[in-house]
Parts: sequence; C-alpha cells; structure tokens
Amino acid sequence: MHDILSQEEIDLLIQAATAPKVDQSVELAVDAPESETYDFSKPNKFAKEHIRGLQRIHEQFCRTYAGLMSAKLRSRLELSVSSITQLTFGDYVRSLPNPSVLSVFDISPLQGTIVIQFTPEIAFLLHDRLCGGPGRLPERTRGLTDIEIAVFRKQVLYSINNLLADAWHDVQALQFNLAAIESNPQFLQIASDRDVIALVTLNFKLNELHDMITICLPFRTLEPLMNNLTQARMFESLRQPDPAQIERLKAKVRSAVLPVEVELGSAVVTVQDLLDLDVGDVITLDRTRNETIDVKIGSLTKFKATPGRLGSKLAVVITAVCHSQGGDEA
Repeated sequence: MHDILSQEEIDLLIQAATAPKVDQSVELAVDAPESETYDFSKPNKFAKEHIRGLQRIHEQFCRTYAGLMSAKLRSRLELSVSSITQLTFGDYVRSLPNPSVLSVFDISPLQGTIVIQFTPEIAFLLHDRLCGGPGRLPERTRGLTDIEIAVFRKQVLYSINNLLADAWHDVQALQFNLAAIESNPQFLQIASDRDVIALVTLNFKLNELHDMITICLPFRTLEPLMNNLTQARMFESLRQPDPAQIERLKAKVRSAVLPVEVELGSAVVTVQDLLDLDVGDVITLDRTRNETIDVKIGSLTKFKATPGRLGSKLAVVITAVCHSQGGDEA
C-alpha cells in the first residue's frame, strides 16, 4: 500500500514536470573563474607599467641621439621605438646575425650590463659617412676591422654614454660606460639562457637604408629600480623646465660652429686650360656682377646676397632669406 502516491505528492510531481529546465552546465560555466595559460619557459617579469616607462625613456633617447648623429653626419637620421618585448636571453642571442656589432655597456651603480646591437650594414654606413663618403654599403657582409672599430667606438658609441644617462635621469642617476665590443653573439656572457630580458627594437633610417637596432635590458640588471620605473615620468608634461638647463642649451646653440659658404658662380674649363692658368688670368663665371649670389649654411642655400667690399676685405650684403630647402625666396 506504500506504493500508492498521495494527492499532495502527485501535485508536486506535476509541478516539477511543467517547470522550465535550468541549464546547469551554463550556470557552472558562468560561475567558474576564467583561467589563463602561463608559459613557465617564458615568464613575464616586466609589467605593463614597466613597458610604458621603458617606452618613454627610449623615445627620448631616440630623439636626442638622432639629432646628434644627424649633425655629425650632415644627413637626416631617423630613429624611433618600434616595439618592446620580453623574452629569454638565450632566444635573443640565437636571433642575432653573425657577425654583428654588439656593444656592452656597464651601468653604475647597478650590478649588471646592457647590450646595444647594430647590424653590419648600419655600422658600415655610419663609418663611411663619418669618414667623408656618401654612405656606401660593402658588397658582402663582413666584420669590422680594427680601424673601423676605433672610428665607430669614438664617433658613434661614446656619444651613447651621456645620452642614455640623460634619458634615465628621471628614474635614477645612472652612469653608462662602454665596456666591450663583440662581433660574435655566442661570446656574450652577460646573462644565462633562462634569464628574462626586455628587448627594445628601434627603427633606423639613413639615406636608403632601413634597418633595426636592438637594446637588450636584462631583468636582473634593472630589478633594483623597477619600483621607480613604474612611476617615472607620469607627470612629465606638468613639470616646468629647469631654467638653468634652458640657459645651458642656449649657450650650446650659440657656440655651435656652422660652415658658411658664398658661391660666386660656376664655370666649365678643360683640364688643359686649368693646367695653363697663371697669375692674372681670368675665369668667366656664369653670373653677372650685379646678379645675386647664393650664401650656403652647410649644404643648404639659406640667403641671397650681392658681392662687395667692407674696407679692404671682400664681403656680401644679404638681400633675401630662403626659407625652403630648394632656395626659394620668401
């Protein structure tokens, strides 16, 4: 008799059968926390705040270094931050071409080093331009000779010491010193293969060459100042410039030496006529006496002038200012 259901039990069964079904699988999926995949072979040591701080630091370095080298080379050099990624030191070394120009810098007071890598094409282009050439690349890739390394060290690498120190000044006062130059990536012994690094990749553009410069920043080297790096330059745009620094900058600009050339005109003569020239001979130029002549600052025509004398010396009188590179008058 116990198998017979009461009316109350029958009503409960009917109510349960007609009620909407709840998808328990969906409910569990919503309540379950989201999981993230973590690769223990490539641990993340640099947070997003650290990456943003490194971005600002190296953007300032690119601006100042590109300006300095453009003045040295008398040609426009463009340098900008392409990306900042983190990977292991072993992966970085295996990705480098051989030969390369690997510059190792000590950082004081930190206990560690960083590496700035130039491709041979960049090194040869800068070397040829600094030695007075048009910036030609070698026919085949090779390592730098001792003379080429000496020129590259003095004219290119030594300038990086102070510029990097200025870029890192708001984070911490650091001193960068060039310690060594290597050509084979396998000889780099600044970290172990498993150490995490921040790899800063810079876009390099000079003449027709578009290439990359990389900066290797080991986490162990930067670890003592990571807390400062997260807050560095957050209010940079709100700070007033240092008046003393502005005066120093003005003094450097006023003391800069620029070549000024006056082009009276041009003429075409044969080699024989050139060999036969003697004192008192006259070469006829392609401009008349009353025609304006070009005054060049470096390689650009900046002024128009007329020739004359100032006492016993030859002189010119500026008559117009050329605002465009082509020499058009304003």
